[in-house]
Amino acid sequence: MDTEHPDRSLNLSATTELLESLAPLATFAMYPPNTRLYLYNNGVAYCYLVRSGVCNVYHQTSEILLGTLYVPGIMGLSGTLYAEAGMFIQTHSTSEIAITRTDKVNQFVTEHNLWRLLACHSLRVTSRLYTINTRLMATCAYEIVRVQLQELMSEPAEYRHDVSAAQYIQQKTSLSRSSIMKILAQLKKGGYISIENGILLTIEHLPLKY
Repeated sequence: MDTEHPDRSLNLSATTELLESLAPLATFAMYPPNTRLYLYNNGVAYCYLVRSGVCNVYHQTSEILLGTLYVPGIMGLSGTLYAEAGMFIQTHSTSEIAITRTDKVNQFVTEHNLWRLLACHSLRVTSRLYTINTRLMATCAYEIVRVQLQELMSEPAEYRHDVSAAQYIQQKTSLSRSSIMKILAQLKKGGYISIENGILLTIEHLPLKY
């Protein structure tokens, strides 16, 4: 389920069009789960075109999970991310991906005048990163769990139903598993969330304070 704001639907359409426009630059292949794809390797920047599957985006140094790449997705375009950001993609499920050098993409964009599509796509990426950064500013354990549960509900259903809420939150935060489990148990007992076998099914209501 894609729960991006309706006002960004045009940008999603632009990402789809941009991906298909760039498709001739590389050959799509199927990559198995847990494949790592680095945006920078030996000083060379790479661009990834993701047509299908579930891919997670991690911070390379700490291996903190930043979020899930919406499909269709493009990572590694010049101007949206930089080498020091230290990010990599890891496939969660079998994914259809094409890989090409970023400099070739930049040249192709210029030659085919794809700047409008690139601008719309970049807006979508920066908006998503801003949302992630804002949610990371929560101060106490409950607030952190609260925003991460909301983030989890916005993930694609294919991914959300395949990862436990506790695992998801632990990958994205520095909270201990025991703290996360305690808060989840309290929220479940209070009827605020519905969880079965660790999988988050629904959120009824999450109070600002608990």
